[in-house]
Amino acid sequence: MQQKLTDFLIPAYEQTNTRVTVQSFVEEQQLYTNWFSVEYEGWKLPATAEPHYWCGEWQRRGCLNAENHRKLGFGNNIFVRQYRRSCYRPTCKVCYHQWIIRQSNRATRRIEKYAKMFGREPFHLMLSVPLADYSSSYNELKKKLNCIIKDLGVYGSAVVFHPFRLRRPNRKQHYYSPHFHLVCFGEISGRVSYIGKKYGWYVKYLKTRDSVFKTFCYLLSHSGIKKGYRSMTWIGSLSYGKLKLEKEPDLNICPCCRVKLVEIYRDVFDPVIPPGKYYEGFVDPGGWYEVKPMVFDSNYRYDYAPIMHLNEILRGISIAS
Repeated sequence: MQQKLTDFLIPAYEQTNTRVTVQSFVEEQQLYTNWFSVEYEGWKLPATAEPHYWCGEWQRRGCLNAENHRKLGFGNNIFVRQYRRSCYRPTCKVCYHQWIIRQSNRATRRIEKYAKMFGREPFHLMLSVPLADYSSSYNELKKKLNCIIKDLGVYGSAVVFHPFRLRRPNRKQHYYSPHFHLVCFGEISGRVSYIGKKYGWYVKYLKTRDSVFKTFCYLLSHSGIKKGYRSMTWIGSLSYGKLKLEKEPDLNICPCCRVKLVEIYRDVFDPVIPPGKYYEGFVDPGGWYEVKPMVFDSNYRYDYAPIMHLNEILRGISIAS
């Protein structure tokens, strides 16, 4: 089924299944392959570094202005968003899937805008580096890639670099086999075979995808990660200098009264909000409080401190001990 232009962007609250799928794929690969040990000239796979102590912790932010919500027709309720803290590092063993989803959503927005502006459909290409070029650096390969896709007829693309493949037939071992995936726009009809022979690179046309968002999630789930390099780059008509996107909406504001959300907590168990799950919505205001910044006094015994102050607290404990 062909992708509709209006179906490209996947709202965050609909991404849970994709997150679980990505996480399952990566965890299976980590368990049964050499995921953690494979490396080539600094290139690794995602999710190989240790997390921060706070990565994955559940937090709540919200708007406690029940009176305003009542006046606006939302009842005498407060707004609560429950989410997991994330460092958004592709290398983090805990937060990598948050990075994948955020990057995929942003990439989908860029593809969607260009598709709507010009009434075109994106397609997927894979370009494999020949053995003769395996000794070339990433920058050298990228230069050759730019020449090839320009000659091919691609005029705008997202580029994701994959340094490794799984060795057949048992697919248990990652090995260095550099290739590039492109989600792109262009006029390439009849040129794929010719360009492949001309440059010696294997070019595979993978057509349009049922979901651009899920395509990006899959590509980033095992993309190359190296310090100082981006896992996804944009070239041609889709580059940052040529295609400007509207500023992303601020998600840290109340959807009802549009005030900034604050860190909140509840002094007793909440029967509405499930523990350990994503949630956002309006709930009864009883028992909810804003987390206030603490004044650190040696004579003050506090019962609760927000995440933002934990580093300072722990530093004080270590100094005292």
